[in-house]
Amino acid sequence: MAASSYLKRATTAGNQKTYTVSAWCKIATILNPKVIFSSDVEDDGSNYGSLSIEADGLLKFINLTGGSLVTNYQSHRKLKDCASWYHIVLRVDTTQSTAGDRIRLYVNGEQLTSWAYSTTPNQDTDTGVFKNGNATLVGARHSSSSHNYWDGNLAHVHIVDGTSYAPSKFAEADSTTGEWKPILAPSSVSYGNNGAFLKFADSSNLGLDSSGESHTFTVVSNVKQSLSTPSNLFCTLNANESYYTGIGTALKYGATGWEDAHYSSDGPKGSAGTLACTKGKWYFEVKHINGMYSTAGISLANSKASGEMINTTYRSPFIQGNEGDGFAFQMDTATLIQRGDNTEVQWTQSDGSTNIANFADNDICMIAYDLDAGKIWWGKNGTWLDAPGTSNTGNPTTGANAHKTWTANGEFFRPAVSCYQRTYGGGAGANPNSLQCNFGEGRFGTTDVSSGNADSNSVGIFEYAPPTNFLAVCTKNIKDYG
Repeated sequence: MAASSYLKRATTAGNQKTYTVSAWCKIATILNPKVIFSSDVEDDGSNYGSLSIEADGLLKFINLTGGSLVTNYQSHRKLKDCASWYHIVLRVDTTQSTAGDRIRLYVNGEQLTSWAYSTTPNQDTDTGVFKNGNATLVGARHSSSSHNYWDGNLAHVHIVDGTSYAPSKFAEADSTTGEWKPILAPSSVSYGNNGAFLKFADSSNLGLDSSGESHTFTVVSNVKQSLSTPSNLFCTLNANESYYTGIGTALKYGATGWEDAHYSSDGPKGSAGTLACTKGKWYFEVKHINGMYSTAGISLANSKASGEMINTTYRSPFIQGNEGDGFAFQMDTATLIQRGDNTEVQWTQSDGSTNIANFADNDICMIAYDLDAGKIWWGKNGTWLDAPGTSNTGNPTTGANAHKTWTANGEFFRPAVSCYQRTYGGGAGANPNSLQCNFGEGRFGTTDVSSGNADSNSVGIFEYAPPTNFLAVCTKNIKDYG
């Protein structure tokens, strides 16, 4: 979901004691609280419930009744993996005589039993959820002080009013791999007065209810449909491998954009992708939005820098002299950068490369890399650039005129980007350096691409056609080719 976006539906009188929420969740950032499901705090701040993943990764369910906090469950387990989907199930049944059965939380089918906090409601407590007149929200708590919008992806959200269901009603272990996976069409689910099944399958109506109860939600602001699903996960930028203390605010658009709005110190800041490959041919796009020293390329997953990324003050996936390893093109200065051996090459028309020029704001950089041959190419707005020092245009399809070559030896490489953080420019938030990535989802930020080019496996949506046999960085393609 984009910032300030969520789903909302007016609530009729429902069962405040017994209900179930099941949702597949992929988080984009790790430093901000993110609400999955809530009753609207602004409707009744004294009686409400909220299911969230907190800034420290703890799964949390709280409820207030009559202004008092009567339920507060927070797990010891921390959910911080930005590269995977979690299946989260909340079962509430305060009618149970056994206190431990009144609030149950599950992650990927496993019931959580270790708690940082475990305040249990009394038997038969009304929790405020499905209270008549209180709206139900997905992706926010809608408080004037703290909305806590969901930051990431949601899929197959089931909201059940009146019944407590086990996770096995909505998901199951794959018979071959043992992987926990969604049941796409669960049987015999009684959704009740306020229940719904949100598939997010209709891009023109993302709040459409597929439960048969016609409890469609209203989309507020700019919720976007994602191609990334629990069955095929597309690459994003990894908040756990980002060189920036302010990563909670730098990553945008479900971790596909980078915006440097903090000015505490000069230096390149960036992030590496969530998915890495050892072989195959791969393609992605980066839009240069604004600012200076925006770079796009690939970095090693096992570099020294990758172990030192999070919460550092001066580091990027490529920064020379700081143990970064990889290859990048610095868009606004037309510079080819090789990191790890402290070298960089200015790549301009004066070197004989006739179609090299600095990127302007909103120009799109194309990146194609071949991990079998050890080659990488960059392009601009649909045209591949000349090889450094020549007038020979690169051609990823034929393998000709690569812009950088290296000895391929089966190492893990992943997409990576960086921008330059500035201490000047009018203070925090003024003209931030920023870029936006398209790993195949079909948009830069919240703006859909103007064309619809898939890769050779008919996967992904790109602004420009990927070279033949170069693929989107996603789990479906990596499974067979990466």
